[in-house]
Amino acid sequence: MIPRNRPEWAALLAAAAISMLAVAGCHKPVAPPVDDTASDAAALPAPPAMSRDAVQSKPSPVPRTFKAVGTEPFWGAEVDGQALVYSTPEFVSGIRITVTRRETADGAEYVGALDGKPLMLKVAAGQCSDGMSDRIYRFTAVREIGPDIARGCAD
Repeated sequence: MIPRNRPEWAALLAAAAISMLAVAGCHKPVAPPVDDTASDAAALPAPPAMSRDAVQSKPSPVPRTFKAVGTEPFWGAEVDGQALVYSTPEFVSGIRITVTRRETADGAEYVGALDGKPLMLKVAAGQCSDGMSDRIYRFTAVREIGPDIARGCAD
């Protein structure tokens, strides 16, 4: 109970209540990402036509199974065939996305959709450092989700 002859207590309690409301209002629940590949497949651009001979004459150096990581912002992708599990610090367990692999001159691209936005992971041969460790990766990686582009490494 607040004594009525002590206005400073009332001001202190009012300030504390306002602070608690401000902190509570800052937390917004984050919805987990969604694999929209199946529903948005028609909206994605068609892969460029490549001759069968061009793909067979020079196999991609990118294996069918690998991991890619990026820092600032932190993200990760585990690729296994047509499945890509995309993770962030907010969604450590990740979301499984169905992707299509396209061969490129120096690597491979994986195309799918996440939260209604096109997702593309480009992996190319070339030494790469994540900038936070002494590890040297065999591949560079570029992750695009809609207009958001982040760079990373893969192995």
